[in-house]
Amino acid sequence: MASSTTVLLQRLHEQSQTEVIARARAQFQGSSDEFLTLAEDYDTLAPRLRGRFFETLGLSTEDFEFSQGTPLSLAVSAETGRFLRNMVLSHKPARILELGSSCGVSTLYFADALRTLGGGMVVATELDSARCAYLRAHVRAAGVDAYVDLREGDVFQTVSELDGTFDMVFMDVWANTYLNLFKRIERLLRPGSIVLADNMYTAEDAVRPYKHYLDGNPRFSTTTLEFESGVEFTVVVS
Repeated sequence: MASSTTVLLQRLHEQSQTEVIARARAQFQGSSDEFLTLAEDYDTLAPRLRGRFFETLGLSTEDFEFSQGTPLSLAVSAETGRFLRNMVLSHKPARILELGSSCGVSTLYFADALRTLGGGMVVATELDSARCAYLRAHVRAAGVDAYVDLREGDVFQTVSELDGTFDMVFMDVWANTYLNLFKRIERLLRPGSIVLADNMYTAEDAVRPYKHYLDGNPRFSTTTLEFESGVEFTVVVS
């Protein structure tokens, strides 16, 4: 990974972590000491338990997103980012579809891997105009413009206008839209395509219809990786 991209990603990860902690603290009703204890408890939990942990506090990622009026950058973690980059390096996709790009942290991991491979394109989708502006700036700063095609607007409208096939898909939008959105992109998948869906544990109830749909469809082979927020790893069989 280019050193300038590494420095940029480190800064963006730190910024995102600061935002999330501040937003969570604002939502939490207890003392600062109690909050620190809960944060430590969260860090030690197995990924599959993290969604239930939020529920016990009456919180969700949606609360963090909408409270105080300002949207979060909602960056993937550094560990998830490295996983996504390695998936690209191993699978060598020509076309990647990113559903929910936010400010472009995961986009940078995809694009940097494509740069390393010497070709390919990630179609990044994002509704929020402010996040799109940040994404464009980050892509320019990392020098990966040639590998990113940003589609600003409603993701359902965006995917309805896409054609061809995609070798890899990363889904990180609102969890309760996963199934509906996935059905819209099935026509864009080919045998061997990989679909990665984030937040399978932290939004366990909302993503359950999506998980059941994959489990019951012979076209797909799927498993939930017990990793970070829970990543559904799906391979298109036919």
